[in-house]
Amino acid sequence: MKNFTIYKLKILNNINEEQVLDKFNGVDDLFKETNFYYQSLRNDPVEYSDTNGNKRTFSISSEFKFSEKSRTIIADLDSAYTGEKFEIRNGDSNSLSYSVSKNELQSRKMFSVIFIPKNAKNGYVVFENKSKHGVKIIFEREFNKFLRERGFLDTKLIMTPGLNFNYLSNMIEKGKLKKVRLIDKRLAEDIQYSLWGDNQLKEIGEDIRELKFTSKIENSLFKKALYNMFFSKVDTTIPLKFMGDYKADEISFEINYNNSSKTFYIKDRSKMRSNIDVTNRLEWVDEEATESSKFKVAKELINEVTSKENFEDNELDNLILEDKMRKVKMTADKFLKFKNKESSNKEVVDNKSQQKFDI
Repeated sequence: MKNFTIYKLKILNNINEEQVLDKFNGVDDLFKETNFYYQSLRNDPVEYSDTNGNKRTFSISSEFKFSEKSRTIIADLDSAYTGEKFEIRNGDSNSLSYSVSKNELQSRKMFSVIFIPKNAKNGYVVFENKSKHGVKIIFEREFNKFLRERGFLDTKLIMTPGLNFNYLSNMIEKGKLKKVRLIDKRLAEDIQYSLWGDNQLKEIGEDIRELKFTSKIENSLFKKALYNMFFSKVDTTIPLKFMGDYKADEISFEINYNNSSKTFYIKDRSKMRSNIDVTNRLEWVDEEATESSKFKVAKELINEVTSKENFEDNELDNLILEDKMRKVKMTADKFLKFKNKESSNKEVVDNKSQQKFDI
């Protein structure tokens, strides 16, 4: 299964106002700054530690494609971590080829596309998902660090899930409702008083109740009610009312569809994961998805989120041509390998015949 995740990009100034991306401080273009950021990742890999104390690195180790016309950058992001032992074995004989120690980095490449349109306040980035190699947090953190080092001290980049509501609608309608959780915030009174004499309330946790379904009919009714709530405008400042009998500060529910599960939130959409299974939308050659099909799907995902065509197709045409050239080379290599093997076998036969003749 191949999953892509899409995020929205915004730039905020020091009073949290959204900025136009190609003139985010009145002058500078985030697209050009993104190009510089990618160059820095190419030249200086980022090293950091995860919550388990394992070493991690984040970098770009291969050439990336920068298109000023389509305002896209296509790159394979490198993520690596230590802390696990494993063995690499021969695929045919199962014999040990190499033993990896827990101090060695396990590295994966992840396809990505970033798109920074002109005269817009939202940009988009699509990441290929790899297990244990999430890059959103480190990408965002290092980008902000880079912008500060570049002198943009009153600028902050934020990334939020780019939710595809057509995809989510289809998932709820056709999927199975697995869980419903009623979430209430647990508040504590602070010992300090506000200027108005009221106690300050602080959130210190959550109380969660999980609802059970007594029948398929009830499950269906719950799902329909949740669908309507999810696609309606709700007041985030007041408790939610659900099915006439329930009240909660927040409601989450889990849908399972095509062996994939997703958790939905009625109020706080930022908690949702914007990953989409794209396996059947990609073109595969020798069990690998082609670069052009990955870019094509990433482009489609962005257009689906924004509900309009955003891309120039020149970059896609270039990638399709590259994939065709790659296929031609693979075919030629296989043919040459076959001919060399055939020639080698013929030479062995000729040598044997010569030996018999000499005798």
